[in-house]
Amino acid sequence: MRRVLAAIFMSFWAILPGHAQVDETPAAILVLDASGSMWGQIDGINKIVIAREVIGEMLQDLPASQALGLTVYGHRTRGDCADIETLIAPGLDTRDAIAEAVNTINPRGRTPMTASVAEAARALRHTENAATVILVSDGIETCEADPCAIAAELEASGIAFTAHVIGFDVADPAARAQMQCIADNTGGEFLTADNAEELAEALEQVAVAPPPVTAPITLRAVVAPDMSAPVSTLEWALFDADGAPVLTETQAPTVSADLLPGTYRARVLRMAQGTEHEASFTVEEGVDQVVTITLPFIPPPMVEVTFTARIGGEAGPMITDPVLWEIRPLPENVDETVEGNELTYDMATGAYTATAYWTVQEMEQSVDFVIVDQPREIAVVFPEPQLQASIIAPVEAVAGSTIEVGWTGPDEELDYIGIGPVDARPSELWRNYTYTRDGNPLDLLVPPEPGDYLIQYFRGENRESLAMAQITVTPVEVTLVAPETGIAGDTVEVGWTGPDYENDYIGIGRAEAEGGDAWENYTYTREGRPLALLMPTEPGDYLITYFMGQDRTPITSIPIELSDVQVAITAPAEAIAGATIEVGWTGPDYENDYIGIGPVGASGGDAWENYTYTRDGSPLELLVPSEPGAYMISYFLGQDRELLAQVPITLTEVQVSITAPGQAVAGSTIEVGWAGPDYADDYIGIGRAGSSGGDQWENYAYTRDGNPLQLLVPTEPGEYQITYFLNQDRAPQAFATLTVTPVTATLTAAEKAPAGGTIEIGWTGPDYQDDYIGIGRAGADGGGQWQTYAYTREGNPLTVSVPDEPGAYVIRYFMSQDRRDLVSRPLIVE
Repeated sequence: MRRVLAAIFMSFWAILPGHAQVDETPAAILVLDASGSMWGQIDGINKIVIAREVIGEMLQDLPASQALGLTVYGHRTRGDCADIETLIAPGLDTRDAIAEAVNTINPRGRTPMTASVAEAARALRHTENAATVILVSDGIETCEADPCAIAAELEASGIAFTAHVIGFDVADPAARAQMQCIADNTGGEFLTADNAEELAEALEQVAVAPPPVTAPITLRAVVAPDMSAPVSTLEWALFDADGAPVLTETQAPTVSADLLPGTYRARVLRMAQGTEHEASFTVEEGVDQVVTITLPFIPPPMVEVTFTARIGGEAGPMITDPVLWEIRPLPENVDETVEGNELTYDMATGAYTATAYWTVQEMEQSVDFVIVDQPREIAVVFPEPQLQASIIAPVEAVAGSTIEVGWTGPDEELDYIGIGPVDARPSELWRNYTYTRDGNPLDLLVPPEPGDYLIQYFRGENRESLAMAQITVTPVEVTLVAPETGIAGDTVEVGWTGPDYENDYIGIGRAEAEGGDAWENYTYTREGRPLALLMPTEPGDYLITYFMGQDRTPITSIPIELSDVQVAITAPAEAIAGATIEVGWTGPDYENDYIGIGPVGASGGDAWENYTYTRDGSPLELLVPSEPGAYMISYFLGQDRELLAQVPITLTEVQVSITAPGQAVAGSTIEVGWAGPDYADDYIGIGRAGSSGGDQWENYAYTRDGNPLQLLVPTEPGEYQITYFLNQDRAPQAFATLTVTPVTATLTAAEKAPAGGTIEIGWTGPDYQDDYIGIGRAGADGGGQWQTYAYTREGNPLTVSVPDEPGAYVIRYFMSQDRRDLVSRPLIVE
């Protein structure tokens, strides 16, 4: 019987919560009935004796981690419902003390069964921790307490309170009902032991009883005011109601654990800030719970961070195109999306991700980084971009036309859009091109030859083709209408239809000619329809051709035959050199045709020295050269100066003579007689003997002024030559020598004069027209030699104004010709 009862006790210990989780075994108290009825016997042995032996054996097998105490009632006085005592407080090392106390108990009093369970619950602090009470009793409640109500109250106020009840040799139904109610209201077991067989059944029932239920608990922290998760490292610790550690120094954002019911205290350390925060919480059996500790917001230190987007590496060139940035988590001082490159912000310490979007290349790159306590540059590196381009163009165009081409591409310096044959060699990939800098769309000139072509986007840097589009070039339609025959040098009308591109033209050239010889004359199509086309001067077979301005490409041709032009000249066989003669003529009189005269045998531009246009009439006047000799009078076409006809003429010398004095005074005017042709603008000049060119005359008079004529002598004395000049070519014809003698003059005046006044000056001299006497500063030259003056024609003596400024002056006699001074004397102005 003792062994069976011990097994029952051990079965109860097996279902205590402490055995479900060793680290946190709930404490328990054994409540032993020591009322007088425990002196009753089972199989001749007192029940108290059986209880002592069973409890002793149970204590020997109790796990070391089980905290146990002992409460006894009815062991001290008879009839006292308050005779309840917790002899041993719950603890881990209480086995010997409990065994000793049980062996000394002698049953005496009443049965305050309900109150003793409540006392044990208080000793276990059941409102703070999971607590278990094991009641061993052999009788009914004798102290008027309500076992069911008290048990319900204990269950409601406890964390995880359980009362197991063993009815030891209890036959009274009322007593069993009370015990059953205590167990049921606290979630415990009620077992009875009357004999060995029932005890065995009870033991089996207890052995399969379910273990106590733990609760999954999660510990987390949030940062006020937005209750976000902390970004710094957290270190957790967890303690039970007695302060014993359950979890220590665990670094994690959150902590999860299965905990027995009870009161706990969680502590979290913010390692970056060095601050601790706590929260207490209660675990209920089987109830999930998230325990949240709210952390105060602590502004982190700010660090300067620079963001750059680069190509090829962290030291590569920065991107100059627009770059869009996103930084996560988003700092308070940074917009959701920011455009730019090389951005600088003050940012809090922490872990971030920077994402850069290269808009032009449509590429995105990200980099993860952390900010600690030092400024840094975050470089987002992009690979070298593959340049992209596209071409938008018509699939067909007329040869030689200009089309619009749309494009996309890098538009780098000297990039261009070119057009060339499909099968072109690398060096001939484009016939025409336009730079992309000229706009989008741009104008592109189509080649003049029909065929299949490629329009391509070329990089200016290396002529690499980035994109292409095929186009078919169709023939251009052209027609020509002109006479089949014409006269050489004439102008004919040519009708035409065609594209009239810029600088298209219609030309005429020899039938067999090629290249630049395919046209001798031409007219641009922009001149109208029909247009006037000048025929070559040489007769023969020709082709009239429509040429594109681009590459001078011939499009279509028609033949024309040119015949000779008829020309004749009538002129005298002889004339005086320099004379003007009449010349009759017949001929085409084309625009700018002319009659010219030149030496026999001369060619090119020397074939005429003088000429007159045929448009001046027939006969026309022709000036013959001034040099005697054999000459040819010729009819020249204005086109190409082609010579069509000529007649000879002999030019004889012109007869000229001069009559003049052999000596004259400088500056005087002399009479010169002459004989000569008196051609228009012939003149007689005087110049230094031995001079040439334009120096042969210093003064001159036209022969048309009379005979004899008045000729002004130079002011400088010396040897001179008087010459008759033909106006044509200024050819000298006759000469006479002249000696120029000096002219004299004198001045008579006071040595001083008042400033701003006047002075009388007497003089002798030539008194030529406009001679004058002037006063000027000493040492002055040019126009400064006279500040005041009076003409000699005004009298003798002259009254001359004195300058306003005092100083040293000079009075001078000036000849009007060349303003040469003949004589001077000093004057002091006061």
